[in-house]
Amino acid sequence: MSELAATVMESRPPATYKRLMTACFVSAGIALGIGTALEFPLVAVGLYVLGMAGGIVIPSITDYTLFDERDDTIHQRASGVTLAVFGWLAAIVFPSLVVLSTTSYFTWGPVTTTLSLTTAVVYITYALLISYFR
Repeated sequence: MSELAATVMESRPPATYKRLMTACFVSAGIALGIGTALEFPLVAVGLYVLGMAGGIVIPSITDYTLFDERDDTIHQRASGVTLAVFGWLAAIVFPSLVVLSTTSYFTWGPVTTTLSLTTAVVYITYALLISYFR
């Protein structure tokens, strides 16, 4: 890094680094989606890896504390609410699909089967981790 770039980076508050990390992660996801849609999977994955690596490396190149206890608390609350929302949706949607599958209105396909198995794996993992941390 040049001296000018180092000076500019050091004069910015931690919020700049957080925004830069977010930009790296979002760009990585967009590059993966667009590259895959345009049928350039290797380029997509290459750009994805670069973006993710950039976002992961940023905290190690600054002396600022980017995430404190307040950020951890916000993250934990958001994670808990997200799991609760998707858990309740799954508790409503999947039994409904099971009932519908007994009729001619719905049949289980690859997407719904994959979605239901993924949801099950997420909540089994969650239950195991809750047991582990207790």
